[in-house]
Amino acid sequence: MRLTAALFGLMLTVPLGASAYAQTAPQDGVGKFYAGKTVRIVVGYPPGSTFDTYSRALARHIGRHIPGSPTVIVQNMPGAGGLTATTNVANVAAPDGLTLAMLNPVNTTEPLLNPSVAKFDPTKFGWIGSMNTEVGTCAFWGGKVANVQDLKTIPVSLGGTGPAAGSTLDAVALQALLDFKFKMVLGYPGLLEVRLAAEKGEVDGFCGLLVSSLKVDVWDQFKAGKFKVLVQTGVEKHPDLPSDIPNVFDLAPNEEARQVMRLVFAPWAFGRPVMTPPGVPEDRLAALRAAFKATLAEEAFKAEAAKTNLEIQERGPEDISRLLAAIYATPQPIVERTRKMLGIDKR
Repeated sequence: MRLTAALFGLMLTVPLGASAYAQTAPQDGVGKFYAGKTVRIVVGYPPGSTFDTYSRALARHIGRHIPGSPTVIVQNMPGAGGLTATTNVANVAAPDGLTLAMLNPVNTTEPLLNPSVAKFDPTKFGWIGSMNTEVGTCAFWGGKVANVQDLKTIPVSLGGTGPAAGSTLDAVALQALLDFKFKMVLGYPGLLEVRLAAEKGEVDGFCGLLVSSLKVDVWDQFKAGKFKVLVQTGVEKHPDLPSDIPNVFDLAPNEEARQVMRLVFAPWAFGRPVMTPPGVPEDRLAALRAAFKATLAEEAFKAEAAKTNLEIQERGPEDISRLLAAIYATPQPIVERTRKMLGIDKR
């Protein structure tokens, strides 16, 4: 079933072109503010993760495009599937334009699903844009399972980081909605460690292997058949994966299950989003947005991305805001079913 519903048309709206990003030209005061300063990009995963790879690629180039040419560094703040970093930037970081964050998009649904823990409002963030659009997968090593039907009949162990991590939520949702026989093994510091554990046979695989990570880290192994990708969890199938790998939305048993899937999986549509804390002055926010857009269009950046096989599909702040509005309009009964399914009250 193709996802042609109005909700998904809203989510996947193509960026509106240059006029959508038009900003008032930063005043000289912005350049004076940033001159000699250091901008940090907080990432909620350890060095070596794909989030870290994207953040460092951005950090190497964006400083040239920010007025005043500040130094840009990456600060790793792993924990709780990225939620530690998101919460810190939302509630602790000064809203002065010197802190950016590349967050796990799944964290944006935590205030909706788990408001007692996620004390922030993602609609108030200063969204800068996103570096790509993601499609998630579930991947398996060791040959125990070969297709989707096997996942419904053969128990497999899946690695994960924490109960709020996107990889964990993906697996729990698929287990509940499609009767997959998953057993979660949590506590790994990051998905890199989960993948290494799968390669060594400690677990059978994991969900949340994004196609961008697959292409950067293990594309050759995938093409050589070292492991299998058995399901995609994107809003649409990824064009670079074999067409016979099913999308979870095509496997949904009914429309209610499909609505739950939308709540769980749709945030990945804006992939690697970059934001500031709420309340950053508008002239600095405009300068950061312009710098982000200029960086992704820069030939040196594009050459580096191509060399490391980073997928780049720019999405603007308006796209992210529209997607969040669609997610937060989810009917309350679907939200409650999702909360129960994910075991949020038991965390």
